[in-house]
Amino acid sequence: MPTVEQRLDKLEREVAVFKAQDGIRKTLSQYAIGVDDKRPEILSAIFADNAVLKVPAWDVDLAGKDAVLGFFTEYWSRFDTPRRYYANEDFSVDNDTATAFMYWHVTQERDGESYLGWGTYDWGFRHVGERWIITNEVVHIRAMTTLARGWAGPDKLERL
Repeated sequence: MPTVEQRLDKLEREVAVFKAQDGIRKTLSQYAIGVDDKRPEILSAIFADNAVLKVPAWDVDLAGKDAVLGFFTEYWSRFDTPRRYYANEDFSVDNDTATAFMYWHVTQERDGESYLGWGTYDWGFRHVGERWIITNEVVHIRAMTTLARGWAGPDKLERL
């Protein structure tokens, strides 16, 4: 049977992981607000200076905070009123670094048409001070389609 000290150590490690996951969720909430409300100052505060952003379906492979923020400026010029949602998150925390996988869903508008998209995220994070910042973001677009085209299959992917 574990000693009291061993049990306490285990509980402290578990609490640290829960706190990390909560901090990462706060960062992801700030990310959604920053992207959806077109707030570059929020995104600037949560991306590492050496952050990497990849969107393979759009041939995007960027390094550095300025390049990442430039991507969002371009994204905002193409889509209006985006709203993104996350599901099925899976976190892995290792001291001051973490990774996460999750599904996403987005609704947005372009040229008067409603778009629906979904896919997955692969994230990397680093704990800095009292917060978690994004070091890596890979956006896998599984589908991006208009309301008129429907959304029931992999052939619905558009390059926008």
